[in-house]
Amino acid sequence: MIAKTKPAMVHLSQQFQDRKIKKTYVAVVNGIPPEPLENAISSETAYHLGVDVDATSKTIWQHIDHALDEKSAVTIWRPLKYAKSLKANENYLTLVELKPKSGRYHQLRRHMAWVCERPIVGDSEYDGGGSAMQLRERGLFLCSNRVTLEHPFYNSEEGRIAFDKLSDDKRNKEKGVWLSKEGKVMVSFSINIPDKFESFMAREDDRFNRLHEEKP
Repeated sequence: MIAKTKPAMVHLSQQFQDRKIKKTYVAVVNGIPPEPLENAISSETAYHLGVDVDATSKTIWQHIDHALDEKSAVTIWRPLKYAKSLKANENYLTLVELKPKSGRYHQLRRHMAWVCERPIVGDSEYDGGGSAMQLRERGLFLCSNRVTLEHPFYNSEEGRIAFDKLSDDKRNKEKGVWLSKEGKVMVSFSINIPDKFESFMAREDDRFNRLHEEKP
C-alpha cells in the first residue's frame, strides 16, 4: 500500500497502529496440520473475532490462541489443498489460508511450527532442520495475498460525499469497495497465489506418484 496524500498516510498509519487492517496469507506447510475439534470455529465466530471472513459462509476454521513473547496472539486458519511429497512430513504438503488477528513477531511462522507442529516450507528459522532442510531450496512459502481496510479517502467528510455519488455497481463487496454494518467504507485488494506455490506442489506430487508407479 502506498499513500498518495498526507491525510491518507496518517489514516493508514493510524489503522496499522490500531490493528484495524485485516490481512490474509497463504502458505505451504510441511505435513498435514491437525484440526482438533475443540479448536474448530464457524465463519460467523471467526468474523466476530475481527478477521476478514464471510460471516455467512459454512467454512469451518481452526482457531489458534497461543501467546507469543507473553502477548496475546490469535490466528485463524484452514486447509485449502494437499499434495504428496517424498521430502515432506508423512509425505504430504498442505496449502493453508491464514488470517492473523494480532500481529506478533513471526506470528504465523511460529504458530504453524510450534502449535500445529507443521512448519512453513522453506522456513530455515523454525522448520526444525533435519529432513525439512530438503525443502528450503525455493525459499519461504508464505505470501500475503489479501488486505482489507477502511478507505482513507471515502471515510473523510469530502470523500463520503464522493462515495455516496458512486453507482451501486461500483460500491459493493464484489467490487472491493463497500459500506460496512458499522458505517465505514471498506476496501479490499487481492492478488493471485504466486505461481511457485502451485508449481512446487504439482511437481512434488507428480514426482511422488511417478516414483511409486515405477516400483515393482
